Amino acid sequence: MMGWKNDLKEWMRIVPGVAGHQDREAIRERDRVVRLSLVSELQGCGRGLEKIKPALDALIEKKELGLLQGIDYLSVKIDKLGNLIRYAGQNDRGRFDPWSIDPLEQLLAFDEDLFVEVESIKEQVHALEAAIDDPERLNREMHQVDRALDQLEKTFSIRCGLFMQR
Repeated sequence: MMGWKNDLKEWMRIVPGVAGHQDREAIRERDRVVRLSLVSELQGCGRGLEKIKPALDALIEKKELGLLQGIDYLSVKIDKLGNLIRYAGQNDRGRFDPWSIDPLEQLLAFDEDLFVEVESIKEQVHALEAAIDDPERLNREMHQVDRALDQLEKTFSIRCGLFMQR
């Protein structure tokens, strides 16, 4: 039964503008799946930060409240970045507007970079766990996570720009 649907899709690509529309729809769907996957990975980083909080009780006793606020700040930043990625607008150009770039190739390259960056953030969150007993090291590690989140946001913003080019 699926064979005739595929045949119909291929036949419809002969109609002017339909092939481009189908290609753009496929790219938009792929974009949505990638963004949701990135958000899921980021949420894992956020859960890693939440696991650290109970271990910070010793720091609270030592009056190292800035570090606890830093962990909270990173949690909020991860949530904010996750929402930015999840709800990023998709290109709303007309159905028959031509693409001036090969978006799929560029999206694939950016997606690979994004996942590498998120994996790096995961590793840095794990490094935070190892630094719990050393407030100075913990502070350095938190700054590294913060910079990595900024870089991820920058890379994602550039990726979003691919949809806006004409």
